[in-house]
Amino acid sequence: MRFAKEMAFYSAYHQEKRNVWIHVIGVPMITFTLFLVLSRYSLTELQGFHVTAATVFVAAVLAYYFTLDFIFAIAATLLFGSLYVLAQYLTSTLSSEVAWAVFGLGQLVGWGAQFYGHFIFEKSRPALFDNLFQALVSAPLFVIADVFFELGYRTDLKDAIERELKERGKWKDFSHAHAK
Repeated sequence: MRFAKEMAFYSAYHQEKRNVWIHVIGVPMITFTLFLVLSRYSLTELQGFHVTAATVFVAAVLAYYFTLDFIFAIAATLLFGSLYVLAQYLTSTLSSEVAWAVFGLGQLVGWGAQFYGHFIFEKSRPALFDNLFQALVSAPLFVIADVFFELGYRTDLKDAIERELKERGKWKDFSHAHAK
């Protein structure tokens, strides 16, 4: 199963629950602020709809997600589609300076929190040092999968990912980390 193999790479770097939850907040923040600045670059207009750099990026990433997992891609479409629509709307109301300031602050906080989670809780470097594409493009989908797993959904897929991690020798036992 392709999704399990790809997510196993990501999950090898994201096994400590506090770090996972930091990513649940940080990744959408980074994604939204990226959409906010990409929405400022209009490429063309199709029947009254402004196609921006964000439009192209969102469409390409979501198309890729559908090749990995249909259910998670639907959830990503709802979540990131909402962030995209909000970014498109704000582009028409925010000045360029404010949009860039929001982008900078969102990126700083989002990335800073994730680095903190990796170095303090995970005790390892982030995945982006080993696979930039997966860290930047696939991470939002994997964060959605993590939320599904935490809510008790798709346990068969979660088990397949854990088996893949164990086979690769990448499984970490954090069960004692919260036993205080």
